[in-house]
Amino acid sequence: MKNRLIAVLCSMTLLSCESNDVQKGNDIDDPNAVKGNLSVIITDAPVDQAGVTGAFITVTEVKVDGKTFSGFQGPKTFNLLELQNGTTLNLGKQEVAANTYSTLTLVLDIEKDASGSGPGCYVTKAGGVKEKLELAGKSTASIDMKPSNFTVTESGQTEMVIDFDLRKAISQKNDDFTFVTENELKTALRAENKVKVGTIKGKIDNFATLGASAVVYAYKKGSFDRNKEINGQGSSEIKFANAVSSAKTDASGNFTLAFLPSEEYEIHVDKPSGSGLGLGLNTLLEASSSVDLKSISVAAGAQVNISLTVTAK
Repeated sequence: MKNRLIAVLCSMTLLSCESNDVQKGNDIDDPNAVKGNLSVIITDAPVDQAGVTGAFITVTEVKVDGKTFSGFQGPKTFNLLELQNGTTLNLGKQEVAANTYSTLTLVLDIEKDASGSGPGCYVTKAGGVKEKLELAGKSTASIDMKPSNFTVTESGQTEMVIDFDLRKAISQKNDDFTFVTENELKTALRAENKVKVGTIKGKIDNFATLGASAVVYAYKKGSFDRNKEINGQGSSEIKFANAVSSAKTDASGNFTLAFLPSEEYEIHVDKPSGSGLGLGLNTLLEASSSVDLKSISVAAGAQVNISLTVTAK
């Protein structure tokens, strides 16, 4: 009986030590842990509302598992519309405890920009007019992302990319712009380990016949529900809400769907109406290609090149 009790106590002690080790491991500043390097960058999926010339956010803090990522020196205010088609902005680099983490957090200041003036998050319209992006009366927003493959290895280099999808983040009613609801805003951001993602790069061959830009969407294979996606979902009626990523074509019909997790995807194309708010039944285009647009395999570190033609449905 005595020996059994000792064994139980030893087991409890070991479990306690293991639990404490895990807690320490989730602290990026753990002084006793071996170290690796962590970088955080940010990119944007586009917004296409007519008249919007810029979409600015002010970031005050970046966190990893609740701990401040001191590699970021804020606050910083920047225009997300300058970060499309794979373009990124570096948010900082820091030596951290080598471990696997679960949460990357972006903290926004809604009220003040980096200079202390207001607002902190806003769109600009023709003529440079600013319109504040309200968030249900809140002055700040803390947005948690749960990336997979968020591991920093000993003496390794890990680069995490935050994709801030403006299309899912901003709502427009008449001429007024706001952020979507707080819960919807959380689904507008995702974070990925850069070495675990790939790219779809393409061109719409008959782009000149459209007479306007198009938006190309990447969905996980088999996940596109036409009626749901074109009619809008949630309180803010977000269209194409379940797309993993989207890209706006340039003046020649080229597009880049960057930072896609290794997966099979299907491609859909939409032509926004003149108001920028088309995104619906009459603007969804029929796309064809020499490759199967309903089954495009993207591998980590790889780029898939496609060309396609589109016609009105």
